[in-house]
Amino acid sequence: MPRAPICPVYGECGGCSLQDIEYSMQLSKKVSELREVFRLQGVEIPADARVYYKNEHYYRNRMDFPFSNEGLGQRKKGKFNKLVHFEECFIANHGVNRVFKEVNAWFAANKEALDVYNVVTRHGTLRYGVIRSSFFSEDSVVTFILNPGSEKKEAHLEMIRKFAAAAEAQNVIAGYVKDNTDVSITSEYEVIKGSDILSEQMGPVRFHYHCQGFFQSNSPVAMDIIYWLKDKVREHYDILVDFFGGVGTFGLHLKDTADRVYIIDNEGFNYGCALKNVEAAGAVNTEVINKDAEKAGELGLDYKGKKTLFVIDPPRGGMHKKAMKYIMQSEPERILYVACNPHRQAVDIKAMEEKYEMKDLAVFDMFPQTRHVETAAELVLKGKNN
Repeated sequence: MPRAPICPVYGECGGCSLQDIEYSMQLSKKVSELREVFRLQGVEIPADARVYYKNEHYYRNRMDFPFSNEGLGQRKKGKFNKLVHFEECFIANHGVNRVFKEVNAWFAANKEALDVYNVVTRHGTLRYGVIRSSFFSEDSVVTFILNPGSEKKEAHLEMIRKFAAAAEAQNVIAGYVKDNTDVSITSEYEVIKGSDILSEQMGPVRFHYHCQGFFQSNSPVAMDIIYWLKDKVREHYDILVDFFGGVGTFGLHLKDTADRVYIIDNEGFNYGCALKNVEAAGAVNTEVINKDAEKAGELGLDYKGKKTLFVIDPPRGGMHKKAMKYIMQSEPERILYVACNPHRQAVDIKAMEEKYEMKDLAVFDMFPQTRHVETAAELVLKGKNN
């Protein structure tokens, strides 16, 4: 059923695509499209697959806002070099919006002195304002992405320092991205105020994550995924391996379900925070291993004769062939597969059907007002009484 969109720039902004549809219909539409995606791969989604959702607005804990001569905004739909501007973003959480307004006020006060980067000519200084605000703990950061080759970099750093001194945002970062690439995260940065580490309270566990690293962008729905995973672990395991484990979000919530837990991730920021989180949680049975999943054969873990569970949450590209080969050869009794790209998940599940049967699949609306969802599948080794 159609409705009036809440955002005045809906249709122009490239961020949302479903605001003019009632939320219940958005969910139905997503599930219908998801069934078709899986059907095309020869995989049937259970008829009673559950759909989990929380807030349809004000949910994202991270937004990457480009700068234009009018301040922070978003890319115009179909126009990478054009921006639309607004007073608040209705899919960003309230903490993100507070910092957004604070940065735009600073921009307006310093507009004549600021040198905005031009994506066409690749000249200029000020590129992005990347804002993160933890949903449950309200820890916030803004990273000003600058062009390090600009002659005006130092002048902008001085203006950012003045912003930081007066800002309510707890943490302010200056990051550097060269003009030959368009990314909004970087390992080249300096802390102007506060810290480069944020925290979020996820149920009983407090997680630290890096301002330039990965963390689930919708904390309430991420908690739904965690509870779903915990519900699927019906018995105790000898070994639990959390592949693509990030800062330990899933592995640490499941640490009491196995004698030994291994959190595997190869991203440096994630690895460092995962170590910190394991120590803070007192998880003496948990080890963090800095390893790419496609090199899982180098882990040296012995699963023979041991009851084993794999939790996997790969990036949008899905699992590398070598990672898939390792999983199939290891034959864990159960696999819990979380996916931000259901199409790749369907391809992977089809590739595993010789050995694994899908027992359940759940849908998590991590991104309301857009076409994107996350899914989680329960796969069990054929021939096992699970």
